[in-house]
Amino acid sequence: MAHAVPRSRLLEPSALAAIKDLRLVARLIVEGFLAGEHLDRRPGAGIEFSQYRSYEPGDDLRSVDWRVYARSDRYFVRESEVERDITVRLVLDATASMAHADATLSKLDYSRFLMAALAYLADHQGDRISFHAVQDGTSVDLPAQHGRRSLRRVLHRLETVEPSGRWPSWEELGHRIANPRERELIVVVSDLFESTAEIEHALRNLRALGHDVLVLHLMARNELEFAFHGDLAFEDLESGEIVRGNADLMRADYLARLAAELERWRLELLEAGVTYELVAIDRPVDAALRSFLLRRGRLP
Repeated sequence: MAHAVPRSRLLEPSALAAIKDLRLVARLIVEGFLAGEHLDRRPGAGIEFSQYRSYEPGDDLRSVDWRVYARSDRYFVRESEVERDITVRLVLDATASMAHADATLSKLDYSRFLMAALAYLADHQGDRISFHAVQDGTSVDLPAQHGRRSLRRVLHRLETVEPSGRWPSWEELGHRIANPRERELIVVVSDLFESTAEIEHALRNLRALGHDVLVLHLMARNELEFAFHGDLAFEDLESGEIVRGNADLMRADYLARLAAELERWRLELLEAGVTYELVAIDRPVDAALRSFLLRRGRLP
């Protein structure tokens, strides 16, 4: 007798990598996540639970919480905040370091799944979607638009972008990704690999403009655990610098430095008012989607 594949297995990056249609990948991720969260998907219903209030004549009986009634013998209505549409600006780090891979999946591969799901979810919620692939020397900038056409454009760009170069300076980047006239939700997907604090500077400037900023920090499992052995040469994908040494002897110092660096990012961004989440690229993307929805519901 055949058994159905658990939905969670379908969200594993290794399973998603076998699917060539990025739109299908996005739909599988989002619909699987929404089913798991039991979120109301009716337009205008809102997804953020706000509070209970007493039932009033004319209220939709479907909004009555019957479990509360069973406990209290009183009618209460669950109110959810009806969210206005906003601009969700998706900023993808497409620099050379995003080519780093663990097994057969690179950080940019994972970013494609994650960004596609975020775009699909934003479209599902009726938000305007803007997309930027950030690297020096080239420019991918899609203006904020509503609708499925906008979603298709984002997915097409995600399918074709390739990692190269470095993160540009704020002087080069700011006019592309910063809208000073309207508050936006800006989601930055990056490995936060920088040479002179250019990414930190960009994040602080976006927050200073009043935008709600969420950073999803991608790292491969072999980076997090330094799963290497023997005498090796490690190449910096952006500078080309090569460091040679015995991985087993380097591990303790590397892990200590990594822990300090991750804590530094967490504290720096906390102080700047930026939401930070570390995401390992071998994990399902539902945690990142949950963080996105929490930020989405925080806007007025």
